[in-house]
Amino acid sequence: MEISEMPMEEARRITRHRIIKEYGENLLRRRKERGITMIELFERTGVACKEIAGAERGLIDLAEDQKWRIAKFLRRQKII
Repeated sequence: MEISEMPMEEARRITRHRIIKEYGENLLRRRKERGITMIELFERTGVACKEIAGAERGLIDLAEDQKWRIAKFLRRQKII
């Protein structure tokens, strides 16, 4: 069944899950590209390693302020 054929609530849930998963994949890729450990990311942003790990696996959606702190930190880091 295509997403356009699903009941609206189910389609929203699936779309939200895809967005969370994609964010996590991007976070992991960018963190690894820059050679940053989860511990370093935690120390620089205050976002707990458990939350970072969950986000990278697409299991949890970080709060907007956490996403903002991570993005701000990663933008300043050069790719090695």
